[in-house]
Amino acid sequence: MLMLLSSFLTFFWVSSICNTLVPFYHSSDEDKQKRILFNAFAVLTIFSLFAGIITAVYGNIKYPKDADLFQMFGLVVFLNTPTFITDYIFYLKGKYKSLIIWGIVSFSLHIILLCVPLYMKQTLNLAINLLVILALLKFNYTIIILMKYASISFHTRLIQEFMGKVMPFMFSILLAGSMDYINSFIVEYYYSDTDFTIFRYGAKELPVFLILANSLSNIYSGEIANAFKSNQLLDGLKRLKESSRKLMRWLFPTTILMLFISEYFFEFAYNKDLVAGYRIFNIYLLLIVSRMLFPQTVIMGLMKSRIFYLVSTNYLILNVILSFWFISQIGIEGIAYATVIAYTIEKIMLVIYCKMEGIDIRKYTAIGEYLVYSSLTLGAFYLSLHYSFADLLNTIQTSLTLAFSNPV
Repeated sequence: MLMLLSSFLTFFWVSSICNTLVPFYHSSDEDKQKRILFNAFAVLTIFSLFAGIITAVYGNIKYPKDADLFQMFGLVVFLNTPTFITDYIFYLKGKYKSLIIWGIVSFSLHIILLCVPLYMKQTLNLAINLLVILALLKFNYTIIILMKYASISFHTRLIQEFMGKVMPFMFSILLAGSMDYINSFIVEYYYSDTDFTIFRYGAKELPVFLILANSLSNIYSGEIANAFKSNQLLDGLKRLKESSRKLMRWLFPTTILMLFISEYFFEFAYNKDLVAGYRIFNIYLLLIVSRMLFPQTVIMGLMKSRIFYLVSTNYLILNVILSFWFISQIGIEGIAYATVIAYTIEKIMLVIYCKMEGIDIRKYTAIGEYLVYSSLTLGAFYLSLHYSFADLLNTIQTSLTLAFSNPV
């Protein structure tokens, strides 16, 4: 509950601030770059303070018996959340080795300090206290990094300019993230608790897909901003095209494989009551078709983020309408189809906007390979609806046996 609450309170503004920082940094001169690092940290800290206070207040109201846990975790939220900027400072400064070490150390310590006390039958209170200490150490280290790479001074106008770029993206992420909660509410209203649980376990993408796609988008928004500043936009778009092509060659085949083995994965990972969730999971795998288009990366690189207001609003409205329509026609799986369709239309709208700005999709997407991979993925999805992995293997084996048993 603590993790769920903190994630809900922070996911949209942390992502929008940090992701906007990359292209904003690359589009600025050296002096402005130093100033924006500290002021972005200041904005993160202010938001984190409010999130920490809300966490503590929520605990006092909703869980008075565990109010002390929520108060301590409010400190974790306040101290730990601003330290996400350290990852981006290391990346922006080209300190990739330091970034890897920082990621491994901070993640490992977080897991150890949380899990070891619980494994040793200690209280959750002790684990949270240890996370407070870790968060304080990370916060102080972030200050040290800022003192090395940033100008420590507040600039109100710079913050206003930066937040002007952040707000449309924040609005977009908030609406997209809210749809997950809206979908869950719809399922909870129309279906049983068991169906609700099945939906929640199935309505997920593979985390590695999201990490790779979002990382590529974040990196190349900065690359494109830098290329646009130096009048070399076509070179930046070409590099995005080549990198997305390489990513396609990994993620599309993996998706096709997952479409056929997801049922066995669910049988291995969950109990028998949750295995049915693999059908919803397979539908969500189709989101890869949209994720391999990166018009949002181009738009962020050009710092024309206001379009996200319109597109995200349309996405939310369309998703809600389709969810209610499809759930009455095809049941609980209709919500998953609605999400895939709405997200696809959102990407198409962004592609059209890029075209209106004079940037054709072929400049940043290997369109031929994309269409082939997308068609194969959709074909594999259709087969997965009618045949299991074992059925396909048996069919292939039978075909080969007949082929080699016939005389030449």
